[in-house]
Amino acid sequence: MPDSISRTLARWAVNLNAADLTPAVVDKMQTSLLHSVVVAIIGADTHHGKAAVGLALAEESSAHGASILAHSGRATRCGAAFANSKLMHATNQADSYRMLTHPGPCIIPAALATAELGGASGMDLLTAMAAGYEVESRIAGDFIASTQARGFRSSPIYGTLGAAVATGKLLGLTEDQMVTAIALACTFTAGTNEGPRSGGREMMFHEPQSTRSGIMAALLAREDVRGSEEALEGPAGFYNAFTGNNRGELSYVFTGPQQVDFGPVTAGLGQRWELLHTVLKMYPTAGYNCPIIDLMTDIRRAHQLPIDDIESITIDMNWLETLYPSPAFPNPSRGQAVVGSTHYFAAYVAVNGSYPPLRTRIDPGDDADAANAENHAAVLQLMHKVHTVGHKDRPAFSPRITIATAGDNVYQGEYQGNELEWGLDTEVQRLRPLFADINWPDDRLEAVAAATRAIPDAGSIAELLQAATP
Repeated sequence: MPDSISRTLARWAVNLNAADLTPAVVDKMQTSLLHSVVVAIIGADTHHGKAAVGLALAEESSAHGASILAHSGRATRCGAAFANSKLMHATNQADSYRMLTHPGPCIIPAALATAELGGASGMDLLTAMAAGYEVESRIAGDFIASTQARGFRSSPIYGTLGAAVATGKLLGLTEDQMVTAIALACTFTAGTNEGPRSGGREMMFHEPQSTRSGIMAALLAREDVRGSEEALEGPAGFYNAFTGNNRGELSYVFTGPQQVDFGPVTAGLGQRWELLHTVLKMYPTAGYNCPIIDLMTDIRRAHQLPIDDIESITIDMNWLETLYPSPAFPNPSRGQAVVGSTHYFAAYVAVNGSYPPLRTRIDPGDDADAANAENHAAVLQLMHKVHTVGHKDRPAFSPRITIATAGDNVYQGEYQGNELEWGLDTEVQRLRPLFADINWPDDRLEAVAAATRAIPDAGSIAELLQAATP
């Protein structure tokens, strides 16, 4: 009988060594690490970020605990990780895998706290992150859209597993213990889509709580309690609960067939790296809006658009991106021309030439903070000329924008879907212009970037934490 999915993934994760990571994998983990730490520093200035830090210090303060980013306080492993996850998630600028999962705010806070408390090296941290990212991405894969259709929000559902594996790797779990950690994570995970569907904000707490649950799954696995061998694919296991069956029958997919097998979840471990498809969100909005903002910026840079002469803007995109959080129960406001919608962001960039990455987060229908925006009236007028068209054969994050103007002039641009899968050099290039406007000293932000670049050779993560805390 072949090994279970959990057993195969656990064996690979436990035996993963730094030497097994390709240069591209190391670079990708450094990129997500830098992005997450800088976003956490930005998030520390938000109401949600301050509330998370206050809660962690009030309930779980520990002089010998783990560091809370952008703060001088320390808390228990779970308390610090919860706060740091909230900081990384507060502005909606976390990294993303296949649009609907955000591994960074779950995996990185868990790994940072555990690496700090365990005195791990920089390469130990990156290796654990790679294990967590790869396992989470592979388990999620084609199943994400079906999880959304079940009423669950994919990011915390799969993020709990990623956090458990990364933590377990740093704790030095055995293969059997890692199998148990995965089984416990399957049991502990949670998060529903009613908030994204109706505008509720409980999703602000999804990733932080999943981080805590993933850590606990790894810690409890050290008790050597036997976890379910087929916790993922068993008749009453994870896939049955969160996708509707354990036969690979999918209710929705981004593209491709609705019948898949579980083979690709474990095939080619260490040769095919799914984590390389993680994208970075520079803007405080839903992930699918980020490539539209960048593409429209490219079009504006290449052409002098006559804004007053624009008759229509058509955005062709993946069909699930137009029906967030799921075709089973879409949020109507996200498909309409309202402030904070795809229509709004496309119009904003068409009018102004770019979108400010440090702008206050605006969700669909949030008009209050938008009224003072640059050329607001012109943006509102133009967004009603924007039309989104969903396609089942178009990959996620691969928009095509067509701008028609008076006189039958047409301007067009198109992405292939991998444009946001950049590495460390591009991340630094895109972050550095923002440093002057982030509430953190420029030299300390430069130190964060330098420490992240140097972390593969660092004996500990102390230099990174020093730059990211007062």
